[in-house]
Amino acid sequence: MSEQEVQFGIGEVAARTGLEPDTLRYFERQGILPAPRRDASGRRQYVAADVDLVRMLVHLRETGMPLADIAQFTGAEAEVTDPSRLRLELLTAHRRRVEERREALDRALEVISRKIADYTDRATGSVNVLERPDTRITYSVQGKGPLLFLVGAPAGRAGFAALAEELAGQFTVVTHDPRGIGASRVTPGMAAPTPEVLAEDLAALVDAFTGAPALFVGTSGGAVTLLELAKQHPEIIASALLHEPPLITLLDDSTLAARAASAFAVATTDPQQAVQEFFDLSGAAHHTGQDQVPPAHIALPELPTEELDKNRYFLGQMAGPSVFYEPDIEVIRRARLTVCAGTLSHHQMARRAAQALAALLDRPLIDMPGNHVGASAVPAEFARALVPLLEL
Repeated sequence: MSEQEVQFGIGEVAARTGLEPDTLRYFERQGILPAPRRDASGRRQYVAADVDLVRMLVHLRETGMPLADIAQFTGAEAEVTDPSRLRLELLTAHRRRVEERREALDRALEVISRKIADYTDRATGSVNVLERPDTRITYSVQGKGPLLFLVGAPAGRAGFAALAEELAGQFTVVTHDPRGIGASRVTPGMAAPTPEVLAEDLAALVDAFTGAPALFVGTSGGAVTLLELAKQHPEIIASALLHEPPLITLLDDSTLAARAASAFAVATTDPQQAVQEFFDLSGAAHHTGQDQVPPAHIALPELPTEELDKNRYFLGQMAGPSVFYEPDIEVIRRARLTVCAGTLSHHQMARRAAQALAALLDRPLIDMPGNHVGASAVPAEFARALVPLLEL
């Protein structure tokens, strides 16, 4: 008897799939699972293909596929002349729903992380302040070991909270809110948050800790900040990892550049529209493998007031100078820089830019877990991949 012909009772199927026998019987009565064969005594007899189908049902149910669609999927053999095509259509539509849910969860996670950082500051009073000539920069420190700065723009302490916790066992991790972000409030007369200004803020923060070279990880706009830091202060960089700097200037794509400029231009007056346009052109919230491209457009829900205010500043003042920054390749080539991109960021603007930057620096592009927001979305996996790249 072949492996495919081995028969299982309902108890064995329950043990293999995690569904109770009563649940299997219920799905059968509702037409969600096809009825298996029975032996002479009327007992259900499942084969390996039946068990695989039940396991698939479990995955589909756990990821939210409607039971009506599951019934179509599991009963396809009896219902249609081309069951493979029907199942392909059902799975394609369901994958799109799951991706949208995952993107919504990523956005919710960012908001929750910011609130955690806010309430942690209130509860512990642990926030530190760096005085700058025109504003104040808030920062946090945790862990022991070599000094490591996590740098973002707009991501600040909240965006790196989970990653910092993962790394604190091996490093002294410093995170900060860039000027105008989080607790680093906009102040009257404050200079605009260009990469040049942000790099000077970071250099001042490093100087407050040590005169020796330090380790850096920059994601998105923070990676652009590190490119400018490598130009202004190469002596303080022992090693820097640049994750997906979104440099349109490296892509030779005038249409993309025009779309970005259009989004930034309306950010102050219509931040909802600006977020939508930048979301669509960057593709950065999506998860795309090598053979996938991000969708051209997915309508975003109405953003709460707090998010609209944040993006008036981010897209209206910070994103433009970072996206249109032109790195001095010959100067920064001397710094120890590692360029990385998410394994789920293929065909997205920032990964394309990272690939172009790595080629200009004549260095490999290193794959990292997750997509553009992998540092916050999958911090444990990101940290494990990160540590070997930071070894001195």
